[in-house]
Amino acid sequence: MEIVKMEHVTKIYGEGNTRVWALDDVNLTINKGEVVAVVGASGSGKSTLLHVMGGVDTPNEGNVIVDGKDITRLTDEEMSVFRRRKIGFVFQAYHLIPVLTVEENIKMPILLDHRKPDRDYIDHIIEMLGLKDRRKHLPNQLSGGQQQRAAIARALANRPALILADEPTGALDSKNGNEVITLLQDSVKKLDQTLVLITHNIDLAREADRIVKIADGKISEEEV
Repeated sequence: MEIVKMEHVTKIYGEGNTRVWALDDVNLTINKGEVVAVVGASGSGKSTLLHVMGGVDTPNEGNVIVDGKDITRLTDEEMSVFRRRKIGFVFQAYHLIPVLTVEENIKMPILLDHRKPDRDYIDHIIEMLGLKDRRKHLPNQLSGGQQQRAAIARALANRPALILADEPTGALDSKNGNEVITLLQDSVKKLDQTLVLITHNIDLAREADRIVKIADGKISEEEV
Protein backbone atom coordinates (compact mmCIF):
# COMPACT_ATOMS: atom_id res chain seq x y z
CA MET A 1 0.00 0.00 0.00
CA GLU A 2 1.39 3.41 -1.01
CA ILE A 3 1.91 6.00 1.70
CA VAL A 4 3.71 8.56 -0.52
CA LYS A 5 3.43 9.09 -4.26
CA MET A 6 5.25 11.96 -5.95
CA GLU A 7 4.27 12.48 -9.58
CA HIS A 8 6.36 14.68 -11.92
CA VAL A 9 7.34 16.96 -9.05
CA THR A 10 9.43 20.01 -9.92
CA LYS A 11 10.64 22.68 -7.51
CA ILE A 12 12.42 25.76 -8.82
CA TYR A 13 14.11 28.48 -6.79
CA GLY A 14 15.03 31.88 -8.22
CA GLU A 15 14.27 33.47 -11.58
CA GLY A 16 15.98 34.03 -14.89
CA ASN A 17 19.69 33.19 -14.92
CA THR A 18 19.59 32.41 -11.20
CA ARG A 19 16.95 29.67 -11.52
CA VAL A 20 17.82 26.41 -9.78
CA TRP A 21 15.91 23.16 -10.29
CA ALA A 22 16.02 21.78 -6.74
CA LEU A 23 13.70 18.97 -7.89
CA ASP A 24 13.44 18.10 -11.58
CA ASP A 25 10.46 15.93 -12.64
CA VAL A 26 10.73 13.59 -9.65
CA ASN A 27 8.62 10.44 -9.53
CA LEU A 28 8.83 8.44 -6.33
CA THR A 29 6.61 5.93 -4.53
CA ILE A 30 7.08 4.84 -0.92
CA ASN A 31 5.07 1.99 0.54
CA LYS A 32 3.58 1.82 4.00
CA GLY A 33 5.97 0.34 6.55
CA GLU A 34 9.12 1.00 4.50
CA VAL A 35 12.30 2.54 5.85
CA VAL A 36 13.77 4.54 2.95
CA ALA A 37 17.13 6.31 3.03
CA VAL A 38 17.73 9.28 0.72
CA VAL A 39 21.38 9.95 -0.10
CA GLY A 40 23.16 12.48 -2.27
CA ALA A 41 25.75 15.24 -2.27
CA SER A 42 25.16 18.62 -0.65
CA GLY A 43 22.83 20.64 -2.87
CA SER A 44 21.49 17.53 -4.62
CA GLY A 45 17.90 18.20 -3.53
CA LYS A 46 17.61 15.84 -0.55
CA SER A 47 16.18 18.34 1.92
CA THR A 48 13.90 19.89 -0.70
CA LEU A 49 12.55 16.42 -1.47
CA LEU A 50 11.76 15.90 2.22
CA HIS A 51 10.24 19.37 2.64
CA VAL A 52 7.97 18.96 -0.37
CA MET A 53 7.01 15.45 0.77
CA GLY A 54 6.11 16.87 4.19
CA GLY A 55 4.16 19.85 2.90
CA VAL A 56 6.67 22.37 4.29
CA ASP A 57 7.40 23.53 0.75
CA THR A 58 5.15 23.57 -2.33
CA PRO A 59 6.25 22.28 -5.74
CA ASN A 60 5.99 24.41 -8.85
CA GLU A 61 4.64 21.43 -10.76
CA GLY A 62 3.41 17.92 -10.01
CA ASN A 63 1.42 16.20 -7.31
CA VAL A 64 2.35 14.87 -3.89
CA ILE A 65 -0.03 12.31 -2.40
CA VAL A 66 0.48 11.39 1.25
CA ASP A 67 -1.74 8.78 2.93
CA GLY A 68 -4.26 9.11 0.11
CA LYS A 69 -4.45 12.93 0.19
CA ASP A 70 -3.06 15.19 -2.55
CA ILE A 71 -1.36 17.74 -0.30
CA THR A 72 -0.61 20.09 -3.21
CA ARG A 73 -4.32 20.93 -3.28
CA LEU A 74 -4.63 21.84 0.40
CA THR A 75 -4.90 25.38 1.75
CA ASP A 76 -2.25 26.58 4.19
CA GLU A 77 -4.58 25.96 7.13
CA GLU A 78 -5.55 22.48 5.89
CA MET A 79 -1.88 21.67 5.34
CA SER A 80 -0.99 22.72 8.90
CA VAL A 81 -3.64 20.40 10.33
CA PHE A 82 -2.58 17.56 8.01
CA ARG A 83 1.09 17.90 9.02
CA ARG A 84 0.26 17.86 12.72
CA ARG A 85 -1.83 14.72 12.39
CA LYS A 86 -0.13 12.71 9.67
CA ILE A 87 3.57 13.67 9.54
CA GLY A 88 6.28 13.60 12.18
CA PHE A 89 9.52 15.56 11.62
CA VAL A 90 12.94 14.84 13.12
CA PHE A 91 15.76 17.27 12.32
CA GLN A 92 19.48 17.52 13.02
CA ALA A 93 18.70 20.36 15.44
CA TYR A 94 16.45 19.08 18.21
CA HIS A 95 14.13 22.14 18.39
CA LEU A 96 13.05 21.31 21.93
CA ILE A 97 11.48 24.15 23.92
CA PRO A 98 14.01 24.86 26.70
CA VAL A 99 11.49 25.81 29.40
CA LEU A 100 9.41 22.64 28.94
CA THR A 101 10.22 19.21 30.36
CA VAL A 102 10.80 16.20 28.11
CA GLU A 103 7.23 15.03 28.67
CA GLU A 104 5.80 18.49 27.99
CA ASN A 105 7.81 18.78 24.77
CA ILE A 106 6.51 15.37 23.63
CA LYS A 107 2.88 16.31 24.34
CA MET A 108 3.12 19.76 22.74
CA PRO A 109 2.03 18.78 19.15
CA ILE A 110 -1.10 17.09 20.51
CA LEU A 111 -2.01 20.06 22.68
CA LEU A 112 -1.46 22.43 19.74
CA ASP A 113 -4.01 20.31 17.87
CA HIS A 114 -6.48 20.88 20.74
CA ARG A 115 -6.60 17.19 21.60
CA LYS A 116 -6.05 15.25 24.79
CA PRO A 117 -2.86 13.16 24.88
CA ASP A 118 -3.25 9.38 25.19
CA ARG A 119 -1.37 8.87 28.45
CA ASP A 120 -0.77 5.15 27.91
CA TYR A 121 0.64 5.77 24.44
CA ILE A 122 2.86 8.63 25.63
CA ASP A 123 4.13 6.42 28.45
CA HIS A 124 4.81 3.67 25.89
CA ILE A 125 6.95 5.78 23.56
CA ILE A 126 8.80 7.40 26.49
CA GLU A 127 9.72 3.96 27.79
CA MET A 128 10.46 2.59 24.31
CA LEU A 129 12.93 5.43 23.69
CA GLY A 130 14.66 5.07 27.05
CA LEU A 131 13.43 8.36 28.52
CA LYS A 132 11.45 7.07 31.51
CA ASP A 133 13.96 8.49 33.99
CA ARG A 134 14.27 11.76 32.07
CA ARG A 135 10.63 12.70 31.50
CA LYS A 136 10.70 15.55 34.07
CA HIS A 137 14.09 16.88 32.97
CA LEU A 138 14.57 20.07 30.96
CA PRO A 139 16.42 19.81 27.61
CA ASN A 140 19.60 21.39 29.03
CA GLN A 141 19.76 18.55 31.55
CA LEU A 142 20.01 15.95 28.77
CA SER A 143 22.84 14.68 26.61
CA GLY A 144 22.69 15.22 22.85
CA GLY A 145 21.52 11.65 22.29
CA GLN A 146 18.78 12.01 24.90
CA GLN A 147 17.61 15.29 23.34
CA GLN A 148 17.35 13.60 19.96
CA ARG A 149 15.38 10.74 21.54
CA ALA A 150 13.00 13.32 22.99
CA ALA A 151 12.65 14.90 19.53
CA ILE A 152 11.84 11.47 18.08
CA ALA A 153 9.27 10.84 20.80
CA ARG A 154 7.66 14.20 20.00
CA ALA A 155 7.52 13.23 16.30
CA LEU A 156 5.81 9.95 17.23
CA ALA A 157 3.37 11.48 19.74
CA ASN A 158 0.58 12.17 17.23
CA ARG A 159 0.78 8.61 15.79
CA PRO A 160 1.71 10.00 12.34
CA ALA A 161 1.58 7.79 9.27
CA LEU A 162 4.91 9.17 8.02
CA ILE A 163 8.14 10.09 9.82
CA LEU A 164 10.55 12.39 7.93
CA ALA A 165 14.07 12.60 9.38
CA ASP A 166 16.59 15.10 7.97
CA GLU A 167 20.13 14.18 9.08
CA PRO A 168 18.92 13.25 12.59
CA THR A 169 22.38 11.99 13.61
CA GLY A 170 24.38 14.92 12.22
CA ALA A 171 25.03 16.48 15.64
CA LEU A 172 25.78 13.19 17.39
CA ASP A 173 28.86 11.00 17.75
CA SER A 174 28.84 7.65 15.93
CA LYS A 175 27.68 5.62 18.95
CA ASN A 176 24.72 7.87 19.72
CA GLY A 177 24.01 8.24 16.01
CA ASN A 178 23.76 4.49 15.51
CA GLU A 179 21.52 4.19 18.57
CA VAL A 180 19.19 6.92 17.29
CA ILE A 181 18.82 5.26 13.88
CA THR A 182 18.13 1.90 15.50
CA LEU A 183 15.50 3.50 17.75
CA LEU A 184 13.86 5.22 14.78
CA GLN A 185 13.75 1.98 12.78
CA ASP A 186 12.43 -0.04 15.72
CA SER A 187 9.83 2.61 16.54
CA VAL A 188 8.34 2.84 13.07
CA LYS A 189 8.21 -0.95 12.78
CA LYS A 190 6.53 -1.40 16.18
CA LEU A 191 4.08 1.43 15.54
CA ASP A 192 3.36 0.45 11.89
CA GLN A 193 4.68 3.71 10.46
CA THR A 194 6.91 4.69 7.54
CA LEU A 195 10.31 6.37 7.76
CA VAL A 196 12.08 8.48 5.15
CA LEU A 197 15.60 9.33 6.28
CA ILE A 198 18.16 11.72 4.82
CA THR A 199 21.73 10.81 5.68
CA HIS A 200 25.28 11.33 4.45
CA ASN A 201 26.32 8.12 6.19
CA ILE A 202 26.17 5.29 3.65
CA ASP A 203 26.56 2.67 6.40
CA LEU A 204 23.41 3.98 8.08
CA ALA A 205 21.65 4.13 4.71
CA ARG A 206 22.38 0.45 4.11
CA GLU A 207 20.32 -0.39 7.20
CA ALA A 208 17.20 0.87 5.39
CA ASP A 209 14.84 -1.26 3.31
CA ARG A 210 15.67 0.86 0.26
CA ILE A 211 18.16 3.53 -0.75
CA VAL A 212 17.09 6.39 -3.03
CA LYS A 213 19.93 8.37 -4.61
CA ILE A 214 19.36 11.92 -5.78
CA ALA A 215 21.64 14.11 -7.91
CA ASP A 216 20.92 17.56 -9.39
CA GLY A 217 17.29 17.31 -8.34
CA LYS A 218 16.71 13.98 -10.10
CA ILE A 219 16.25 10.51 -8.66
CA SER A 220 19.35 8.85 -10.10
CA GLU A 221 19.16 5.34 -8.71
CA GLU A 222 17.23 3.16 -6.28
CA GLU A 223 18.66 0.20 -4.40
CA VAL A 224 16.77 -2.45 -2.45
